[in-house]
Amino acid sequence: MALSLCLPLFSVFAYASYAQEATFIDNVLTLSKATVGETAYALELGLSVNQGNYDFGVLAAAEVPFTNTDGASIFDGSVLRVPTVDVGGTNYSLDLTLISGDPITFRLSDYAEVAAPTPSALAQATTLFGDSIETQIVQAKCTVCHQVGLIASNSGLLFVSAGDGSAATNLGAFASYLNGSEAARTRILSMVTGVGHTGGKQMEVGSDLHQNLGEMLRLLLEHQAGI
Repeated sequence: MALSLCLPLFSVFAYASYAQEATFIDNVLTLSKATVGETAYALELGLSVNQGNYDFGVLAAAEVPFTNTDGASIFDGSVLRVPTVDVGGTNYSLDLTLISGDPITFRLSDYAEVAAPTPSALAQATTLFGDSIETQIVQAKCTVCHQVGLIASNSGLLFVSAGDGSAATNLGAFASYLNGSEAARTRILSMVTGVGHTGGKQMEVGSDLHQNLGEMLRLLLEHQAGI
């Protein structure tokens, strides 16, 4: 039975946006976008356990604008496929098979754990910078010389003192200096160990500081290369 022909409006389903996410809270599966062909619905499905089966009945439904099926749950006439939903801190994909058209009832027929997406290179660089570089390296060592008006003001690598937004600004300074160049990364990693650096040695090769700095720069280059 086509869902578009048999979905009654149990209640007006209020929604603030059309985020294509699913949530499972207090035994209610909320689908902000479920598509049937080129028609889309926002759904609330209530869970009940019947003789070991996990059944979902429609609690609320409302038609919402259809744009595309990206990220949406999709009903093919017999199975409602939910691409991802967080259940107890773990993301799962669900297959819900239609077992009754009156009242509309779906039964969990399959599920699989969904691996968390790998953060982008820029996201990883940003996290590493905030956790291990902004305070430990930039503020503790680099800003002594590498600021406007100080001894390294002509170095091409200038930072700002700690404050609101300083981490983003200082990460951007590294990114601008690199500008996609592996040679620039090598130069930074060499100079902080004292090679050709007016400020002298700031860290040892192979130290945690040096490894963190090298990894952050590598991730920035990866981002700049579009990898």
